[in-house]
Amino acid sequence: MPLRKTLLVGAIFVLLGSYIYFFELPKGDKEKRQPLFSFKQEDVESITLTYPGQEIQLKRDDAGKWRMTHPLQASGDESTVSGILSALSTTEVKRVVEEKAGPTELTNFGLDKPQVRVAIGLKRGGSLPPLLVGAKTPVGNSTYVKRETEPSVLLTGALLSPTFEKKLFDFRDKRIMELKENDVKQLTLKGSQGAFVLTKKSEEWLIDKPSSYRADQTEVKGMLASLGSMFTRDFLEGAGPEQKKYGLDHPRLQILLDMGEKEGRREVRFGSKREGKDEVYVALDSGGPVYTVPESIFKGLDKNLTALRDKQILSFAPEQVAKLQISHGPNDSIVLFKGPKVEWIEEASKPAEIQQRAVGDYLTALSALRAKGFAEDEPKEIKKYGLAPPSLKVSLEGKDAKNLDTLLVGQSSQGYYAKREARSTVYAIDELSYKQINKRRDDFVVERKGSPPSGVTKN
Repeated sequence: MPLRKTLLVGAIFVLLGSYIYFFELPKGDKEKRQPLFSFKQEDVESITLTYPGQEIQLKRDDAGKWRMTHPLQASGDESTVSGILSALSTTEVKRVVEEKAGPTELTNFGLDKPQVRVAIGLKRGGSLPPLLVGAKTPVGNSTYVKRETEPSVLLTGALLSPTFEKKLFDFRDKRIMELKENDVKQLTLKGSQGAFVLTKKSEEWLIDKPSSYRADQTEVKGMLASLGSMFTRDFLEGAGPEQKKYGLDHPRLQILLDMGEKEGRREVRFGSKREGKDEVYVALDSGGPVYTVPESIFKGLDKNLTALRDKQILSFAPEQVAKLQISHGPNDSIVLFKGPKVEWIEEASKPAEIQQRAVGDYLTALSALRAKGFAEDEPKEIKKYGLAPPSLKVSLEGKDAKNLDTLLVGQSSQGYYAKREARSTVYAIDELSYKQINKRRDDFVVERKGSPPSGVTKN
Protein backbone atom coordinates (compact mmCIF):
# COMPACT_ATOMS: atom_id res chain seq x y z
CA MET A 1 0.00 0.00 0.00
CA PRO A 2 1.42 3.47 -0.90
CA LEU A 3 2.64 5.53 2.07
CA ARG A 4 0.05 8.25 1.38
CA LYS A 5 -2.88 5.80 1.60
CA THR A 6 -1.41 4.23 4.72
CA LEU A 7 -1.20 7.61 6.43
CA LEU A 8 -4.76 8.46 5.34
CA VAL A 9 -6.22 5.22 6.74
CA GLY A 10 -4.26 5.73 9.94
CA ALA A 11 -5.62 9.26 10.31
CA ILE A 12 -9.19 7.99 9.89
CA PHE A 13 -8.70 5.41 12.63
CA VAL A 14 -7.21 8.06 14.92
CA LEU A 15 -10.18 10.39 14.35
CA LEU A 16 -12.68 7.57 14.86
CA GLY A 17 -10.92 6.45 18.01
CA SER A 18 -10.86 10.00 19.32
CA TYR A 19 -14.58 10.36 18.64
CA ILE A 20 -15.39 7.18 20.51
CA TYR A 21 -13.14 8.20 23.39
CA PHE A 22 -14.57 11.69 23.81
CA PHE A 23 -18.22 11.09 22.89
CA GLU A 24 -19.05 7.42 23.40
CA LEU A 25 -17.07 6.10 26.35
CA PRO A 26 -18.16 7.01 29.91
CA LYS A 27 -15.82 9.31 31.81
CA GLY A 28 -15.55 7.24 34.98
CA ASP A 29 -16.82 8.11 38.43
CA LYS A 30 -16.59 11.86 37.88
CA GLU A 31 -19.67 11.67 35.68
CA LYS A 32 -21.92 9.05 37.22
CA ARG A 33 -24.74 8.11 34.89
CA GLN A 34 -28.13 9.51 35.75
CA PRO A 35 -31.48 8.08 34.69
CA LEU A 36 -33.13 9.85 31.79
CA PHE A 37 -36.41 9.82 33.73
CA SER A 38 -37.40 8.63 37.16
CA PHE A 39 -40.96 7.27 37.36
CA LYS A 40 -42.98 4.12 38.01
CA GLN A 41 -44.67 2.54 35.01
CA GLU A 42 -47.90 2.00 36.93
CA ASP A 43 -48.13 5.78 37.50
CA VAL A 44 -48.33 6.55 33.77
CA GLU A 45 -51.83 7.52 32.62
CA SER A 46 -51.26 8.69 29.05
CA ILE A 47 -48.69 8.68 26.25
CA THR A 48 -48.57 11.01 23.26
CA LEU A 49 -46.14 10.19 20.46
CA THR A 50 -45.72 12.84 17.80
CA TYR A 51 -44.07 11.54 14.63
CA PRO A 52 -43.46 13.53 11.45
CA GLY A 53 -46.92 13.58 9.89
CA GLN A 54 -48.74 11.61 12.61
CA GLU A 55 -49.66 11.80 16.27
CA ILE A 56 -50.60 8.74 18.33
CA GLN A 57 -52.31 9.06 21.70
CA LEU A 58 -52.81 6.27 24.20
CA LYS A 59 -54.59 6.33 27.55
CA ARG A 60 -55.33 3.87 30.32
CA ASP A 61 -58.98 2.93 30.77
CA ASP A 62 -60.73 2.33 34.10
CA ALA A 63 -59.52 -1.29 34.11
CA GLY A 64 -55.91 -0.21 33.65
CA LYS A 65 -55.76 -1.40 30.03
CA TRP A 66 -54.21 0.75 27.33
CA ARG A 67 -56.47 2.20 24.65
CA MET A 68 -55.58 4.19 21.58
CA THR A 69 -57.59 7.42 21.53
CA HIS A 70 -56.05 9.11 18.48
CA PRO A 71 -56.03 8.90 15.46
CA LEU A 72 -58.66 6.22 16.10
CA GLN A 73 -60.38 4.44 18.97
CA ALA A 74 -58.97 0.95 19.52
CA SER A 75 -57.50 -1.32 22.16
CA GLY A 76 -53.80 -0.73 22.64
CA ASP A 77 -51.05 -3.31 22.37
CA GLU A 78 -49.98 -3.88 25.97
CA SER A 79 -46.62 -5.34 25.00
CA THR A 80 -45.64 -2.40 22.79
CA VAL A 81 -46.64 0.20 25.37
CA SER A 82 -44.89 -1.70 28.14
CA GLY A 83 -41.73 -1.81 26.03
CA ILE A 84 -41.76 1.97 25.58
CA LEU A 85 -42.28 2.67 29.27
CA SER A 86 -39.59 0.17 30.20
CA ALA A 87 -37.11 1.83 27.84
CA LEU A 88 -37.87 5.30 29.21
CA SER A 89 -37.63 4.21 32.84
CA THR A 90 -34.35 2.30 32.46
CA THR A 91 -32.41 4.45 29.96
CA GLU A 92 -29.44 6.28 31.43
CA VAL A 93 -27.78 9.49 30.29
CA LYS A 94 -24.23 8.75 29.16
CA ARG A 95 -23.18 12.38 29.09
CA VAL A 96 -24.18 15.91 28.20
CA VAL A 97 -22.85 16.63 24.71
CA GLU A 98 -24.06 20.24 24.45
CA GLU A 99 -24.97 22.46 27.41
CA LYS A 100 -26.91 25.04 25.40
CA ALA A 101 -27.91 23.83 21.98
CA GLY A 102 -28.75 26.40 19.35
CA PRO A 103 -30.45 25.82 15.98
CA THR A 104 -27.23 24.59 14.38
CA GLU A 105 -26.52 22.08 17.13
CA LEU A 106 -30.10 20.84 17.09
CA THR A 107 -29.79 20.22 13.36
CA ASN A 108 -26.49 18.41 13.81
CA PHE A 109 -28.02 16.10 16.41
CA GLY A 110 -31.23 15.45 14.45
CA LEU A 111 -33.29 17.33 17.04
CA ASP A 112 -34.59 20.13 14.83
CA LYS A 113 -36.88 17.52 13.29
CA PRO A 114 -36.84 14.69 15.86
CA GLN A 115 -37.91 11.19 14.90
CA VAL A 116 -40.48 11.41 17.70
CA ARG A 117 -41.63 13.66 20.53
CA VAL A 118 -42.70 11.71 23.61
CA ALA A 119 -45.08 13.22 26.18
CA ILE A 120 -45.91 11.20 29.30
CA GLY A 121 -48.89 12.04 31.52
CA LEU A 122 -48.89 10.80 35.10
CA LYS A 123 -51.54 10.24 37.74
CA ARG A 124 -53.02 13.21 39.60
CA GLY A 125 -52.32 15.52 36.69
CA GLY A 126 -48.54 15.22 36.71
CA SER A 127 -46.30 14.79 33.68
CA LEU A 128 -42.73 14.22 32.59
CA PRO A 129 -40.82 16.76 30.50
CA PRO A 130 -41.52 16.00 26.81
CA LEU A 131 -38.64 14.11 25.23
CA LEU A 132 -37.24 14.72 21.75
CA VAL A 133 -35.49 11.71 20.23
CA GLY A 134 -32.96 12.65 17.57
CA ALA A 135 -30.33 10.94 15.46
CA LYS A 136 -28.04 8.07 16.30
CA THR A 137 -24.35 8.71 16.67
CA PRO A 138 -22.22 7.94 13.59
CA VAL A 139 -21.02 4.62 14.99
CA GLY A 140 -24.54 3.77 16.14
CA ASN A 141 -23.79 3.15 19.81
CA SER A 142 -25.83 6.03 21.19
CA THR A 143 -28.81 8.29 20.54
CA TYR A 144 -29.09 12.05 20.92
CA VAL A 145 -32.06 13.20 22.97
CA LYS A 146 -33.27 16.42 24.54
CA ARG A 147 -35.76 17.20 27.24
CA GLU A 148 -37.93 19.83 25.58
CA THR A 149 -37.90 22.12 28.62
CA GLU A 150 -34.10 22.06 28.94
CA PRO A 151 -31.40 23.53 26.64
CA SER A 152 -28.91 20.66 26.87
CA VAL A 153 -28.48 17.75 24.44
CA LEU A 154 -27.94 14.36 26.05
CA LEU A 155 -26.37 11.13 24.90
CA THR A 156 -28.21 7.89 25.71
CA GLY A 157 -27.90 4.24 24.77
CA ALA A 158 -28.66 3.12 21.23
CA LEU A 159 -31.59 0.94 22.32
CA LEU A 160 -33.82 3.93 22.99
CA SER A 161 -34.20 4.92 19.35
CA PRO A 162 -35.47 1.55 17.97
CA THR A 163 -38.08 1.48 20.74
CA PHE A 164 -39.92 4.31 19.00
CA GLU A 165 -39.48 3.08 15.43
CA LYS A 166 -43.11 1.99 15.29
CA LYS A 167 -46.08 2.25 12.97
CA LEU A 168 -49.70 2.78 13.91
CA PHE A 169 -50.24 -0.99 13.51
CA ASP A 170 -47.70 -1.70 16.26
CA PHE A 171 -49.69 0.25 18.86
CA ARG A 172 -52.99 -1.54 18.18
CA ASP A 173 -54.01 -4.70 19.97
CA LYS A 174 -53.69 -7.46 17.38
CA ARG A 175 -55.94 -9.88 19.26
CA ILE A 176 -59.22 -10.04 17.36
CA MET A 177 -61.43 -11.09 20.25
CA GLU A 178 -61.14 -12.03 23.89
CA LEU A 179 -62.77 -15.37 24.50
CA LYS A 180 -62.79 -17.81 27.39
CA GLU A 181 -63.93 -21.35 26.64
CA ASN A 182 -65.89 -21.58 29.89
CA ASP A 183 -68.03 -18.58 28.87
CA VAL A 184 -69.36 -20.21 25.69
CA LYS A 185 -72.65 -22.09 26.09
CA GLN A 186 -73.41 -22.93 22.48
CA LEU A 187 -71.40 -23.05 19.27
CA THR A 188 -72.89 -22.88 15.77
CA LEU A 189 -70.83 -23.53 12.64
CA LYS A 190 -71.96 -22.85 9.08
CA GLY A 191 -69.23 -23.62 6.59
CA SER A 192 -68.23 -25.59 3.54
CA GLN A 193 -68.42 -28.85 5.53
CA GLY A 194 -72.01 -28.33 6.67
CA ALA A 195 -74.00 -26.71 9.47
CA PHE A 196 -73.55 -27.88 13.06
CA VAL A 197 -74.87 -26.85 16.47
CA LEU A 198 -72.99 -27.84 19.61
CA THR A 199 -74.22 -27.24 23.16
CA LYS A 200 -72.38 -27.53 26.46
CA LYS A 201 -74.30 -29.49 29.08
CA SER A 202 -72.82 -30.25 32.49
CA GLU A 203 -69.39 -29.16 31.25
CA GLU A 204 -69.57 -31.59 28.32
CA TRP A 205 -69.95 -30.62 24.67
CA LEU A 206 -72.68 -32.39 22.71
CA ILE A 207 -73.66 -32.14 19.04
CA ASP A 208 -77.36 -31.23 18.65
CA LYS A 209 -77.50 -30.83 14.86
CA PRO A 210 -77.59 -32.44 12.35
CA SER A 211 -78.12 -35.30 14.84
CA SER A 212 -77.36 -36.01 18.48
CA TYR A 213 -73.81 -37.15 19.14
CA ARG A 214 -71.20 -36.73 21.82
CA ALA A 215 -68.67 -34.16 20.63
CA ASP A 216 -64.91 -34.53 20.61
CA GLN A 217 -64.09 -32.47 23.71
CA THR A 218 -60.49 -31.81 22.72
CA GLU A 219 -61.52 -30.72 19.23
CA VAL A 220 -64.13 -28.24 20.46
CA LYS A 221 -61.89 -26.77 23.14
CA GLY A 222 -59.12 -26.42 20.57
CA MET A 223 -61.45 -24.49 18.25
CA LEU A 224 -62.46 -22.09 21.01
CA ALA A 225 -58.84 -21.63 22.01
CA SER A 226 -57.98 -20.86 18.38
CA LEU A 227 -60.74 -18.23 18.20
CA GLY A 228 -59.59 -16.63 21.43
CA SER A 229 -55.97 -16.45 20.30
CA MET A 230 -56.46 -15.09 16.77
CA PHE A 231 -54.12 -12.20 16.01
CA THR A 232 -54.61 -10.07 12.94
CA ARG A 233 -51.90 -9.48 10.38
CA ASP A 234 -53.56 -6.32 9.10
CA PHE A 235 -56.41 -3.91 9.80
CA LEU A 236 -58.65 -2.91 6.89
CA GLU A 237 -61.55 -0.51 6.97
CA GLY A 238 -64.50 -2.44 5.61
CA ALA A 239 -67.74 -1.62 7.37
CA GLY A 240 -71.11 -1.91 5.63
CA PRO A 241 -71.06 -2.30 1.82
CA GLU A 242 -67.26 -2.56 1.84
CA GLN A 243 -67.50 -6.05 3.35
CA LYS A 244 -68.82 -7.40 0.06
CA LYS A 245 -65.44 -7.10 -1.64
CA TYR A 246 -63.91 -9.17 1.15
CA GLY A 247 -66.45 -11.98 0.74
CA LEU A 248 -67.91 -11.26 4.16
CA ASP A 249 -71.50 -10.68 3.01
CA HIS A 250 -71.64 -14.39 2.14
CA PRO A 251 -68.90 -15.82 4.38
CA ARG A 252 -67.22 -19.13 3.70
CA LEU A 253 -67.47 -19.84 7.42
CA GLN A 254 -69.78 -18.30 9.99
CA ILE A 255 -69.32 -19.03 13.69
CA LEU A 256 -71.94 -18.03 16.27
CA LEU A 257 -70.97 -18.06 19.93
CA ASP A 258 -73.78 -18.02 22.49
CA MET A 259 -72.34 -16.58 25.71
CA GLY A 260 -75.53 -16.79 27.76
CA GLU A 261 -78.08 -14.13 28.71
CA LYS A 262 -75.52 -11.74 30.18
CA GLU A 263 -73.02 -11.66 27.30
CA GLY A 264 -75.40 -12.46 24.44
CA ARG A 265 -74.26 -13.80 21.09
CA ARG A 266 -71.10 -13.07 19.14
CA GLU A 267 -70.44 -13.72 15.48
CA VAL A 268 -67.22 -14.34 13.56
CA ARG A 269 -67.24 -14.39 9.74
CA PHE A 270 -64.47 -15.69 7.50
CA GLY A 271 -64.54 -14.30 3.97
CA SER A 272 -62.47 -14.77 0.85
CA LYS A 273 -58.74 -15.33 0.58
CA ARG A 274 -56.57 -12.23 0.28
CA GLU A 275 -55.09 -12.00 -3.18
CA GLY A 276 -51.43 -12.88 -3.32
CA LYS A 277 -51.22 -13.82 0.35
CA ASP A 278 -51.90 -16.84 2.52
CA GLU A 279 -54.50 -14.88 4.48
CA VAL A 280 -58.28 -14.81 4.91
CA TYR A 281 -60.49 -11.82 5.71
CA VAL A 282 -62.30 -11.90 9.06
CA ALA A 283 -64.96 -9.65 10.60
CA LEU A 284 -66.94 -9.58 13.84
CA ASP A 285 -70.60 -8.76 14.27
CA SER A 286 -69.65 -5.86 16.53
CA GLY A 287 -68.42 -3.90 13.51
CA GLY A 288 -65.00 -2.31 13.46
CA PRO A 289 -62.29 -3.16 10.98
CA VAL A 290 -61.83 -6.15 8.74
CA TYR A 291 -58.97 -8.32 9.91
CA THR A 292 -56.70 -10.75 8.11
CA VAL A 293 -55.54 -14.04 9.62
CA PRO A 294 -53.47 -16.96 8.29
CA GLU A 295 -55.54 -19.24 6.07
CA SER A 296 -54.47 -22.16 8.27
CA ILE A 297 -56.70 -20.79 11.05
CA PHE A 298 -59.71 -20.80 8.74
CA LYS A 299 -58.97 -24.36 7.61
CA GLY A 300 -58.57 -25.48 11.20
CA LEU A 301 -62.00 -24.12 12.14
CA ASP A 302 -63.96 -25.27 9.08
CA LYS A 303 -64.73 -28.73 10.51
CA ASN A 304 -66.75 -31.62 9.16
CA LEU A 305 -68.97 -33.88 11.24
CA THR A 306 -66.32 -36.58 11.60
CA ALA A 307 -63.87 -34.10 13.10
CA LEU A 308 -66.48 -32.80 15.55
CA ARG A 309 -67.76 -36.17 16.74
CA ASP A 310 -66.22 -37.97 19.68
CA LYS A 311 -63.93 -40.64 18.28
CA GLN A 312 -63.26 -42.30 21.62
CA ILE A 313 -64.81 -45.75 21.17
CA LEU A 314 -64.85 -47.04 24.75
CA SER A 315 -65.39 -45.11 27.94
CA PHE A 316 -63.69 -46.72 30.93
CA ALA A 317 -60.64 -46.32 33.13
CA PRO A 318 -58.15 -49.23 33.16
CA GLU A 319 -58.20 -49.35 36.96
CA GLN A 320 -61.96 -50.01 36.88
CA VAL A 321 -61.52 -53.37 35.18
CA ALA A 322 -61.70 -56.45 37.42
CA LYS A 323 -62.19 -59.04 34.68
CA LEU A 324 -60.97 -59.16 31.08
CA GLN A 325 -61.95 -61.69 28.42
CA ILE A 326 -60.41 -61.74 24.96
CA SER A 327 -61.96 -64.16 22.46
CA HIS A 328 -61.12 -65.11 18.88
CA GLY A 329 -63.77 -67.79 18.79
CA PRO A 330 -65.11 -70.45 21.17
CA ASN A 331 -61.80 -72.35 21.32
CA ASP A 332 -59.37 -69.42 21.37
CA SER A 333 -59.78 -67.14 24.36
CA ILE A 334 -58.26 -66.02 27.63
CA VAL A 335 -60.02 -64.86 30.78
CA LEU A 336 -58.12 -62.78 33.33
CA PHE A 337 -59.29 -61.44 36.68
CA LYS A 338 -57.76 -59.45 39.49
CA GLY A 339 -56.66 -61.54 42.43
CA PRO A 340 -56.66 -60.61 46.13
CA LYS A 341 -53.33 -58.81 45.75
CA VAL A 342 -54.64 -56.83 42.76
CA GLU A 343 -52.55 -58.96 40.44
CA TRP A 344 -53.89 -60.43 37.22
CA ILE A 345 -54.62 -64.17 37.32
CA GLU A 346 -55.74 -66.48 34.56
CA GLU A 347 -59.14 -68.06 35.02
CA ALA A 348 -58.38 -71.63 33.89
CA SER A 349 -58.04 -75.19 35.21
CA LYS A 350 -54.25 -74.84 34.97
CA PRO A 351 -53.60 -71.10 35.18
CA ALA A 352 -50.31 -69.82 33.83
CA GLU A 353 -48.19 -67.02 35.21
CA ILE A 354 -49.33 -63.71 33.70
CA GLN A 355 -47.22 -60.75 32.53
CA GLN A 356 -48.76 -58.03 34.67
CA ARG A 357 -47.36 -55.16 32.61
CA ALA A 358 -48.68 -56.66 29.38
CA VAL A 359 -52.23 -56.65 30.78
CA GLY A 360 -51.88 -53.05 31.96
CA ASP A 361 -50.55 -51.94 28.58
CA TYR A 362 -53.41 -53.72 26.82
CA LEU A 363 -56.10 -52.03 28.92
CA THR A 364 -54.43 -48.66 28.35
CA ALA A 365 -54.42 -49.22 24.58
CA LEU A 366 -58.05 -50.34 24.72
CA SER A 367 -59.16 -47.27 26.69
CA ALA A 368 -57.33 -45.00 24.22
CA LEU A 369 -58.83 -46.66 21.13
CA ARG A 370 -60.06 -43.98 18.74
CA ALA A 371 -61.95 -44.21 15.48
CA LYS A 372 -60.51 -42.79 12.30
CA GLY A 373 -64.04 -42.47 10.94
CA PHE A 374 -67.64 -43.55 11.24
CA ALA A 375 -68.63 -46.35 8.87
CA GLU A 376 -72.35 -46.38 9.69
CA ASP A 377 -74.58 -45.24 12.54
CA GLU A 378 -77.62 -47.45 11.95
CA PRO A 379 -76.42 -50.43 9.90
CA LYS A 380 -79.05 -52.87 8.69
CA GLU A 381 -76.49 -55.65 8.95
CA ILE A 382 -72.92 -55.79 10.23
CA LYS A 383 -71.66 -58.87 8.45
CA LYS A 384 -70.09 -56.76 5.70
CA TYR A 385 -67.82 -55.21 8.34
CA GLY A 386 -66.61 -58.62 9.54
CA LEU A 387 -68.56 -58.21 12.78
CA ALA A 388 -71.01 -61.11 12.47
CA PRO A 389 -69.30 -63.04 13.82
CA PRO A 390 -66.44 -60.77 14.94
CA SER A 391 -62.83 -61.83 14.57
CA LEU A 392 -62.17 -60.41 18.05
CA LYS A 393 -64.41 -59.88 21.06
CA VAL A 394 -63.26 -58.09 24.21
CA SER A 395 -65.44 -58.10 27.34
CA LEU A 396 -64.78 -55.91 30.37
CA GLU A 397 -66.27 -56.29 33.84
CA GLY A 398 -65.85 -54.16 36.92
CA LYS A 399 -66.36 -55.01 40.55
CA ASP A 400 -69.37 -57.14 41.47
CA ALA A 401 -69.46 -58.49 37.90
CA LYS A 402 -70.69 -55.15 36.58
CA ASN A 403 -70.54 -55.05 32.78
CA LEU A 404 -68.35 -52.14 31.72
CA ASP A 405 -68.42 -52.73 27.97
CA THR A 406 -68.01 -55.29 25.21
CA LEU A 407 -66.14 -54.51 22.02
CA LEU A 408 -66.57 -56.34 18.72
CA VAL A 409 -63.77 -56.04 16.17
CA GLY A 410 -63.85 -57.21 12.56
CA GLN A 411 -62.00 -57.06 9.28
CA SER A 412 -63.18 -56.84 5.68
CA SER A 413 -61.61 -56.07 2.33
CA GLN A 414 -62.27 -52.38 3.07
CA GLY A 415 -60.37 -52.24 6.36
CA TYR A 416 -60.80 -52.72 10.10
CA TYR A 417 -63.95 -51.99 12.10
CA ALA A 418 -65.10 -51.89 15.71
CA LYS A 419 -68.47 -51.73 17.43
CA ARG A 420 -69.67 -51.60 21.00
CA GLU A 421 -71.99 -54.55 21.48
CA ALA A 422 -74.73 -52.44 23.09
CA ARG A 423 -74.54 -49.63 20.50
CA SER A 424 -75.33 -49.52 16.81
CA THR A 425 -72.53 -47.31 15.46
CA VAL A 426 -69.79 -49.03 13.47
CA TYR A 427 -66.40 -47.31 13.70
CA ALA A 428 -63.53 -47.50 11.24
CA ILE A 429 -60.15 -48.02 12.91
CA ASP A 430 -56.64 -48.02 11.50
CA GLU A 431 -54.36 -51.03 11.17
CA LEU A 432 -52.07 -49.96 14.01
CA SER A 433 -54.99 -49.73 16.45
CA TYR A 434 -56.21 -53.14 15.31
CA LYS A 435 -52.81 -54.71 15.96
CA GLN A 436 -52.58 -53.10 19.41
CA ILE A 437 -55.83 -54.72 20.60
CA ASN A 438 -55.72 -57.95 18.60
CA LYS A 439 -53.95 -60.00 21.27
CA ARG A 440 -54.06 -63.68 22.21
CA ARG A 441 -53.22 -65.76 25.28
CA ASP A 442 -49.56 -66.07 24.29
CA ASP A 443 -49.19 -62.28 24.54
CA PHE A 444 -49.95 -62.37 28.28
CA VAL A 445 -48.54 -65.69 29.51
CA VAL A 446 -45.02 -65.87 30.94
CA GLU A 447 -43.19 -68.56 29.00
CA ARG A 448 -41.33 -71.11 31.14
CA LYS A 449 -38.03 -72.46 29.88
CA GLY A 450 -38.48 -75.75 28.10
CA SER A 451 -42.23 -75.38 27.68
CA PRO A 452 -43.70 -75.08 24.18
CA PRO A 453 -45.83 -72.08 23.17
CA SER A 454 -49.52 -72.32 23.87
CA GLY A 455 -51.28 -74.65 21.43
CA VAL A 456 -48.07 -76.51 20.48
CA THR A 457 -47.75 -80.18 21.51
CA LYS A 458 -44.40 -81.80 22.25
CA ASN A 459 -43.55 -84.86 20.15
